[in-house]
Amino acid sequence: KMATDLEIITELEKEIRKKLKQNEFSNIMSYKLAGSYSIDENENIIGLNLQSMQISQFPSSILKMKHLLRLSLTDNQLIQLPKEIAKLKKLNEFALSNNSLTKLPPEIMDLNIKKLAPDSGSWGESEITLGGNPLESPPIEIVKKGRDAVIEYFKSLEGEKLPLNEVKVLLVGDGGAGKTSIVKQLLKEDFNPNEPQTHGINIRDWKVEDGDKSINVHFWDFGGQEIMHATHQFFLSKRSLYILVLDGRKDEKTEYWLKHIESFGGDSPVLVVFNKMDEHPGFDVNRRFLQKKYPSIRGFYPISCKKKRGIEDFTESLKMALNDVEIIETVWAKNWFNVKTQMENMTENFINYDEYEAMCVKENITEKSAQDTLVDFLNDLGVILHFKDFELLDTHVLEPRWATEAVYKIINSEKLAKGKGVLKLRFLDEILKKGKEIDFYYPRDRYRYIIDLMKKFELCYKMDKNTVLIPDLLEVQEPEFDFDFDSSLKFLIEYDFLPRSVMPRFIVKMHKDIKENLRWRTGVVLEDKVFNSIAVFKSDDEANKIYIYVNGDQKKEYFSVIRKAFLDINDSFEKIDAKEMVPCNCTECKDSNKPHFYDYASLVKFRLKNIKELPCSLSAEYVSIEKLLYGIERDDVSKEEEILQILREIKDKSDNKETILEESNKIVDLKPNIMGLGINLNELAKKWFSKK
Repeated sequence: KMATDLEIITELEKEIRKKLKQNEFSNIMSYKLAGSYSIDENENIIGLNLQSMQISQFPSSILKMKHLLRLSLTDNQLIQLPKEIAKLKKLNEFALSNNSLTKLPPEIMDLNIKKLAPDSGSWGESEITLGGNPLESPPIEIVKKGRDAVIEYFKSLEGEKLPLNEVKVLLVGDGGAGKTSIVKQLLKEDFNPNEPQTHGINIRDWKVEDGDKSINVHFWDFGGQEIMHATHQFFLSKRSLYILVLDGRKDEKTEYWLKHIESFGGDSPVLVVFNKMDEHPGFDVNRRFLQKKYPSIRGFYPISCKKKRGIEDFTESLKMALNDVEIIETVWAKNWFNVKTQMENMTENFINYDEYEAMCVKENITEKSAQDTLVDFLNDLGVILHFKDFELLDTHVLEPRWATEAVYKIINSEKLAKGKGVLKLRFLDEILKKGKEIDFYYPRDRYRYIIDLMKKFELCYKMDKNTVLIPDLLEVQEPEFDFDFDSSLKFLIEYDFLPRSVMPRFIVKMHKDIKENLRWRTGVVLEDKVFNSIAVFKSDDEANKIYIYVNGDQKKEYFSVIRKAFLDINDSFEKIDAKEMVPCNCTECKDSNKPHFYDYASLVKFRLKNIKELPCSLSAEYVSIEKLLYGIERDDVSKEEEILQILREIKDKSDNKETILEESNKIVDLKPNIMGLGINLNELAKKWFSKK
């Protein structure tokens, strides 16, 4: 007799009990607890929640639940899924975040699932969440590309396959810290006491024998000049290994660099090297404190390249740490390897898309989706530079230094310095000309690619068809201008680490609103005639703070647009803590240069709980939450949040101005009550689109 679903629940409970020690079980499998499972009118199990139950093996009983729609196995210890998972034909919500899965069975793609989410967020309809798993097959880079890319990856493995066994090792630190010397020591090359500073990136390869396998290590040695740090976003990536090099002779910015690595590299392992210890043997850092704060640190290594001290121990530790990089065991199809090898062996600096496509066809990679998946993965590995933006689509850069050195030449050019960040494109001939034999050649027909690449990474914006502006080279001095700071909406964003690129990128995003060229290296004045509002932004890089002031008829609406621009920039970093703060407006704080600040998110929560007032820690006065949030929160918080959510949905679903306006008009028709707030949703949608 076929067991009913409720009988299967009992079977499942027994199965899990066998796999858990009785003292760990603690009645956790009592299915009378709300939310553990849900049934339909025929007593079929349609939802099952086994979150945080220490499960290490997929319970086979679940495979009998033919009507199951939703299954959560988040926060367990699963190391694999059975290929029989495909039996759950109706399953369309599957939460697998925070397990120990290294491989997914190809059969998982037979489920009724349209989206694979590479993060650990909340699960949704027709979605598998996979964040927090050390995936190697398919690698997380492929998962991020979507369902079609995963299917193509599994298809590619049906023939001959090989382990990738490659890893990217990135060396960062201040200029002159000795990064190049360390690479040379690892490669058994002679020490040069007059080693010239790296301008741009040096890329060197190292083969490491590890038992019966050989690992190909690609060292990326970054120049340490501060003005170049914004360009690190081209290449700093997750699933790499980082070496932070500190010069024992200097007062180092240790946490600056650790935050820098976290922002781009996530949880990638980090080795911290104290170089030049022969010159400053007493140099050290608070190791226990740093290791607790930055768990990715694998160790600290005092060395001297000049005296060859500590090099052997560091080399062995580095070899061991290579195995901590998740991507190392990823399996590739042999024909993918063949394309990769061919591209690595080419002497050209770049090829066009047609040449790449011909290579793929020759290796029997004929489906466009497979070609796109492969080229994206090659970009993630650092083999090539490739971007999907229309302006950049046709160029595959085979030598990453070709692109970065062009950017570095432009940023460091005398013409740009004299122009205070303003660059006439006619000067590119002179800036990019080949001065030495070892310099790269830049044909004129690739100038546009280089400028478009800089625009993509928000390093510059177009002033007119012949001129661009690079905010990182603007005048340092703040210009004089009139602005009523006292009556303005005031806001503060406080960062744990403020990347140098945040304010320049914001200026690029909002450049259409710049008022009368009022811009400088750490600030800008914006004006919007639709909202009849003006805003001032000032960055305090030393204090890791950005101050925002907005005045005008519709400063609330304009502030929403401005804040979204900062949220987008902050979200682009892998790990960054940006607190939004509101200054106190009590009688004492109004006239103070150092007022008390309230956490914006907390104020919103208090107001939602109908709390009316809060005390100021400086004056002990009670201040109105309504007044603190004036201009930031509207009269009805839930409607404010509804509008912001609507705008996000419009933006996510629409790819041009016309469809955005069409969608916002639909919303107005469907939800006329939101217009009771006096907000012109159409105008707000227009502004949202212009800041994309």
